[in-house]
Amino acid sequence: MEKTIEKLKNFDGSILIFTHENPDGDGIGSMLALYKFLKKKNKDVEMAMKDEVPYIYNFLKNIDKIKKLPIDKTYDLAILVDAAGVFRAGAEVKAKEFMRIDHHRNGERYGEWDYIDISAPSTTTLVTKLLRKWDEELIDKDIAESLYVGLLTDTGSFRHSNITPEIFDLAKFLVEKGANPSYISQQVFERNKPETLKLLNKVLSTLQLHNNGKVASLIVKKDFFDETGTKEEDTEGFVNYARGLDGVDVAFIMIQKPNNPDTWRVSLRSKGDFNVEKVAKELGGGGHKNASGCRIKGEEKEVKEKILNVITKNLNINSCSTN
Repeated sequence: MEKTIEKLKNFDGSILIFTHENPDGDGIGSMLALYKFLKKKNKDVEMAMKDEVPYIYNFLKNIDKIKKLPIDKTYDLAILVDAAGVFRAGAEVKAKEFMRIDHHRNGERYGEWDYIDISAPSTTTLVTKLLRKWDEELIDKDIAESLYVGLLTDTGSFRHSNITPEIFDLAKFLVEKGANPSYISQQVFERNKPETLKLLNKVLSTLQLHNNGKVASLIVKKDFFDETGTKEEDTEGFVNYARGLDGVDVAFIMIQKPNNPDTWRVSLRSKGDFNVEKVAKELGGGGHKNASGCRIKGEEKEVKEKILNVITKNLNINSCSTN
């Protein structure tokens, strides 16, 4: 962390902060918080990402400052937040140097100034620590809200297994800085559009249980988006309906890319000890123990079978290791 701060303190060129495609609350929250803090430090800084901001995060300040990748400009430094490598941006990013602030396992390394901690439950956890160490007094309400959003969403509302007392201390700090837990929760979880609920209705109709009820699957077809007037971003959190079923250890959702129907974005979630990161890696993706993802090309049936085969193999391995 100290080398990250030192690098940014002394940096005098143009900076771009960016995150992964199909952005979530952690990536967006980290980007916004770091952007405003560096602005307060009089840095020449901009933000960008490939996709639109999901509707549920549009209440955050400075959202309108986020540019769209790719950008025809070469920055002196590009800071990637909440992703394993620049390739996760989904678009070209031009920069003389790169920096990565992240909590994902493995991934690309760009220099000694990278700040990576795979034990952290969110990238906003790391950004919060970094900003506090650098200049805690500059953390205002807007910064605190952005950081709290990432902390809230990437911990599953403080329900995931990697939650520690330190995380609640960080949440307490952000609340003291102005983040309102009730307001933020309402904005993120209680602002569904009618179209989103219509989409959810169609998606839930695809629910299937496998492996004696230990695995649950959901499917989002391109036609669903067309019929309900929704976008891919409106599927945020849908996989948790499957994960929340009693007896389910692993859940996954297959989302057909609207602009590329041959490609499926897969989100995997698990409870307890089952490690979906291993499943995702075998399928060409990555992530965390209880939340991972990947992309697979192919027909719906073959993609689903491929995912189930890998999950079943790992379920059997996990079962054998606990006997």
